Amino acid sequence: MNDFELESKLKSVRVPARTDAYWENFPSQVRAHLPRANAGFAPQNSWLPQFTWRVGFALACAIFALTLWPSFNVFLKNERMLRRELAELPAHLRVLMADEHGLHYLVAEQQ
Repeated sequence: MNDFELESKLKSVRVPARTDAYWENFPSQVRAHLPRANAGFAPQNSWLPQFTWRVGFALACAIFALTLWPSFNVFLKNERMLRRELAELPAHLRVLMADEHGLHYLVAEQQ
């Protein structure tokens, strides 16, 4: 059977007649056959998403701390030198310099 024969056969079939009352009741009939939603549904508190977020946050903090530890460790090793330099800084600050930005201290080496 080709397309033309199929089309002619479909056009020859008589369409069933429906009354106006059928078309008025049709939407309510369709709604009656739809599956009903559960009206008493309440979301359940699941501990898994909260646990996942907490573990993820703790892991991110641990990774952040581990990436900063080498630079912090270097700072701790050089703490004595840093304290000594900061203690000597006021002795080096003895010259004021004026330029277009205002007055500034000029750091000079001791002679």
